Amino acid sequence: QYEPVAEIGVGAYGTVYKARDLQSGKFVALKNVRVQTTENGLPLSTVREVALLKRLEHFDHPNIVRLMDVCATTRTERETKVTLVFEHVDQDLKTYLDKAPAPGLPLDTIKDLMRQFLRGLDFLHSNCIVHRDLKPENILVTSSGQVKLADFGLARIYSCQMALTPVVVTLWYRAPEVLLQSTYATPVDMWSVGCIFAEMFRRK
Repeated sequence: QYEPVAEIGVGAYGTVYKARDLQSGKFVALKNVRVQTTENGLPLSTVREVALLKRLEHFDHPNIVRLMDVCATTRTERETKVTLVFEHVDQDLKTYLDKAPAPGLPLDTIKDLMRQFLRGLDFLHSNCIVHRDLKPENILVTSSGQVKLADFGLARIYSCQMALTPVVVTLWYRAPEVLLQSTYATPVDMWSVGCIFAEMFRRK
């Protein structure tokens, strides 16, 4: 149903592709996540997480990237590939900032981006979701300037694989509680918000 067109990026948890939906002809983003299976099938935590993402889809929040489909295929007896199909957005905030001509984004643009960013984050927190990995690469910006948060709520899916392979992730935006692996809640996301807000001004 989905035909990969180009590779968008490679992360610690797999590859993200730009793909074409063969039924509608529209572009989507495919994210492949490998999860360890048990004798009972997919781990309950994975099932719960995907169910949560599907539930959020029904709200159709303007500042949250839409999960459109979920596909699961068995690779081995111990591993299943879960493919998450999201709406496709051409650029992330990092690319958007890099494209901005000197001396940087106008103040009104920064205010608008932050307003949308915080609306999306407030929606996640209101639904008991802590993002835990906010960074410019996980904030998408459409050609019309609409902000959409991505890669939220996937940490528990990823945790199955993290125990198996060395994982290199971006640490610059993470709160001390996350780095120290201590208990934490929604305030850790606000630490990341402050880092990203400063980067919009400083462009670094």
